[in-house]
Amino acid sequence: MPGNPKECRRNAARCAELAVAAHTPQLRARFLELSKNWEKLAIQVEDAFAKLTEHEAIWSDVRESLNETRRLFPLCERAPVFALPWMGGECG
Repeated sequence: MPGNPKECRRNAARCAELAVAAHTPQLRARFLELSKNWEKLAIQVEDAFAKLTEHEAIWSDVRESLNETRRLFPLCERAPVFALPWMGGECG
């Protein structure tokens, strides 16, 4: 599956060109269908990249928070989560 929305749109445009040049209505319809599918794929790839970027930002925030927690509670660094002070446990 192509991972580049621009490539998908180039394929969509090429299929649209082939539809115009098609010699039969069936072939024309098929190329137009392919063109629409390539365009849909381009949108899906863009959406997937946006979600991936969003998830990477969230994970970055989680890692930053975890590092800050470890800095604030150095004795708890290797303690299980349930042993952390705010979870009712003790560490050290």
